[in-house]
Amino acid sequence: MARLADKQYDHLLQAIYRGAMEQPPWRSALPELSKAIDAQVVSLVLRPPSQGDRGIILNYVRSEPGEQPAETTLADPDDWEVSAYREQFFALDPFINLPPQQIIALDDILTDAELISSDYYQHYLQPIGLFRILGVDTGDPEGLLARLRFSRRREEAPFDRRDKDVLELITPHLRQAIEIYARLNHMASERDIYAGAVD
Repeated sequence: MARLADKQYDHLLQAIYRGAMEQPPWRSALPELSKAIDAQVVSLVLRPPSQGDRGIILNYVRSEPGEQPAETTLADPDDWEVSAYREQFFALDPFINLPPQQIIALDDILTDAELISSDYYQHYLQPIGLFRILGVDTGDPEGLLARLRFSRRREEAPFDRRDKDVLELITPHLRQAIEIYARLNHMASERDIYAGAVD
């Protein structure tokens, strides 16, 4: 199991499935994912931003050593990192539209030199102190696409085979949890429509 202890793996899977029913979704799973893969930031994009739509981007940022942990587990969606990505840098991101279910590190696509010379790095990643990214795109059969990303600082070790193996283990579970989330939201929408019709 990619050197995840049985208890840790079980706890992580419970958090992933519970996340489909939480508000905001996956608020308890993102910190657990950060621990499992030792990431500074874990991001889950449930709906990419577009013209006139802020999208749904959930971020967990690990507290620095000696720093008081935040009261909430998820980053404020109005923080510069999230709002700037949503409004300016999503279009420059070289790490979107990955092949479904395929675990990919940013350094599989770009060399360090190519990344450093990119506008995306110079204007977004460097100011927020991130460099290494590992990700997977997955979703439900109805078309909801979820993009899960793990980020580390430049001075931290690159993501290795063990990190990719852990992500490969949990991806089918995340995919199923995304499907549950999509169905719950669809049922809630239908219920609201029926309630409106009865009124």
